[in-house]
Amino acid sequence: MSKLRVIAILTILILVFSSTISFSQPLSATDATGFTLSLSQPPNRIISLAPGNTEILFALGLNDKIVGVTTYCDEPIEALEKEKIGNVTEIDLEKILTLQPDLILASSLTPEETITRLRELNLPVFTLQSDTIEEVIEDIYKVAVLCGVETSGSNLVKTMKDQLKKIKDLSQTIPDHQKPLVFHIIWHDPIWTAGKNTFINEFITLAGGKNLAEDIQGYSTIDFEEILKRNPSIITVIENHGKNEENQLYQFVTTDNRLQTVNAVKNNQVYLIDSNLVSRPGPRVVSALENFAQIIHPEIFGEYKIQK
Repeated sequence: MSKLRVIAILTILILVFSSTISFSQPLSATDATGFTLSLSQPPNRIISLAPGNTEILFALGLNDKIVGVTTYCDEPIEALEKEKIGNVTEIDLEKILTLQPDLILASSLTPEETITRLRELNLPVFTLQSDTIEEVIEDIYKVAVLCGVETSGSNLVKTMKDQLKKIKDLSQTIPDHQKPLVFHIIWHDPIWTAGKNTFINEFITLAGGKNLAEDIQGYSTIDFEEILKRNPSIITVIENHGKNEENQLYQFVTTDNRLQTVNAVKNNQVYLIDSNLVSRPGPRVVSALENFAQIIHPEIFGEYKIQK
């Protein structure tokens, strides 16, 4: 037998052996509930129960593996073409069974009884729940591991970490007295805002601002008197995919007589910001942070332009 023939045979054996052992160890990760899911091979039929999860799957290049999403999954636009299995809190169990998923990505919004029922049916459910940007990044990597695309996950995570570090490094140079008071409004009747332990609070803080509601826990209402007393320099409001003149919340902030003495309103520092971008724990969280950074410190991070 010639030397070249031996080398060729050995090469084939190595390739076969490598492909065999690549999944000899289960693809395993522990989710937000403490449940460890192990898969014998990468999933080919994935269902997402939350918009953020869907964005993660697309960002990892797994769009052709997605067989079902919620009615709220609209990013990227290709997600609209996927089979719908219900909304975030109410799913069509029969439809899910018909789709025969080998991985279901749940979220903190998925009712506990839904997750329990899915597991009773021996369906592989993995729950994502993140309260910080770092936790989102960790969850993205876990999904990549479970789906057998660890390299793609590592690349995406590195990109996000690099972007995050760049913003952090710049914002850390901002002295405390140059950090403006920022007020984020989610709704106006009554006024809802975001306090500590929310993505919004982290965005504002890391972007070099001070959250007016930092002493409030989570998402909560706030009195008009308190807003006037604290007098924010910047106000951000979630947009409903309309221009300023079409946005009900923006119109409320800029025209309500009670707010006309607030610095942010007097100085035209009221900004629309994409509600999906700032509320979904997915690959765009760093972009959300960048938007806040541009709003709060355009002299450092550049001019803010809302995505239409």
